[in-house]
Amino acid sequence: MTTPNPPSTTPRTQTAVTVLDFDGTMTDAEAEGEPFVTGYLEDLEALVGAETPEARARVRAIVDEVLAELVSAPERHPFRWKGKAVAPASVDPYLRMVPIADRVFDRFDAFANHVDRGRLTGGVLYKHNYGRTKGRPVFRDGAAEVIAGLAGTETFVVTNSHTAAVAEKIRMLDQQHGGGCAWLAARVHGDAQKFEVDDSWNGVPAELVVPGLESRNVLLRRRRYHDRLKALLDGLGAGWPDLTVVGDIFELDLALPLGMGARVVLVQTRHTPPYEAAFVAAHPRGVVCTDLRDVLRLP
Repeated sequence: MTTPNPPSTTPRTQTAVTVLDFDGTMTDAEAEGEPFVTGYLEDLEALVGAETPEARARVRAIVDEVLAELVSAPERHPFRWKGKAVAPASVDPYLRMVPIADRVFDRFDAFANHVDRGRLTGGVLYKHNYGRTKGRPVFRDGAAEVIAGLAGTETFVVTNSHTAAVAEKIRMLDQQHGGGCAWLAARVHGDAQKFEVDDSWNGVPAELVVPGLESRNVLLRRRRYHDRLKALLDGLGAGWPDLTVVGDIFELDLALPLGMGARVVLVQTRHTPPYEAAFVAAHPRGVVCTDLRDVLRLP
């Protein structure tokens, strides 16, 4: 196995660069995702033919069962993308719905073909119900202060979400708080594909060992995400040691840049796996915060 977190060989410049994840980092994913969860569960009931009160109660019991398992042992329940474990399934409402759907389908003997099931759970159902959250962003406390406070710096958003959707959220935040945030809307880089793992690329060690995650290792080779970050750095004449990445999901947002030599800031939530918070807090280039405004206090 390769050694995790190799030191970057890129010389430090005078350009400090900050990259923010957005959904779940600058927003409250739990509150914002409530319509998504409600709609997704209604679709699951329809798809398995849970038309009676008894059948719907059975579905809800399965949901509660899976949620309890995710809370008690997040390290045992990864979210899989194209067959690879790429994140904890417990960390936000969007990822949690996939193991819930799998358990419901299994119990009702529905959609046994896992290729078709994956297209349904991660594609059709996700896209249909994600649309329910449009136009009602729920921002974290301090989001407007952080964005306004970073004005004039080399700060960008790199997100899995669509560029236009996140830019619109920033403009809404700007309107709600009387200005100071709109500048960031033009610096959003969406569709970062942080789920994608490219085993053919060797620009970073393949895996990272995280204590407490004994069942698997963190997969680092997120080449498309790497390329988005590197393009920003190259455009500024900066290197990986000049980069600080702020995100709420270690595996998706922070593991790759940490492996490249960047500093990372984990915005902890009540669904952050304890092993992630412990690992980042102990790392010399890691910071854990619960108050988003701590980003402005970083040296």
